[in-house]
Amino acid sequence: MTKNDTTQAPQQPPKPDPELKLLDFLVGTWNLEGEIEAGPTGPAGTVTSVDTFEWLEGGFFLVHRWETTFSAAGQDTVDKGYEFIGYDAPSKKYRTHFFNSFGPYDEAGSTYEGDFVDDSLILTGPARITYKPNVDGTITNEADLPGGNSTWIPWMHAKMTRVK
Repeated sequence: MTKNDTTQAPQQPPKPDPELKLLDFLVGTWNLEGEIEAGPTGPAGTVTSVDTFEWLEGGFFLVHRWETTFSAAGQDTVDKGYEFIGYDAPSKKYRTHFFNSFGPYDEAGSTYEGDFVDDSLILTGPARITYKPNVDGTITNEADLPGGNSTWIPWMHAKMTRVK
């Protein structure tokens, strides 16, 4: 470029934050099986689900798609939805937004944020969700409900097994 040349090199597109690669352990399709505790949401029961996690083109968001059946007191409830998981570098937090078959989007009721504690991803919003990778390739999935005074009530205990 000469002194009077005002041309500039083309601007490079942004790149995904390297912290997003920590979510790779979730990528794939999973069968989830577990139990629901009796409590504020009703009687004890079971939960089964097929969950798929895949990177959105560009690598900025991990897309989580699910079809879950909760069974309690002889009644099945089906929940289908999508979640978009990204990383907010200024706050150093993972943030999610989900949309499901239970109703309209509500910012406070449909967002989570969190980070890794040791090797577990912990996301907090209307509930607290923990994804813990296990040495056998499964993932422990725990969900706790708010109990007031900054306490949590265990609600769902499940294991995710990768679909071959």
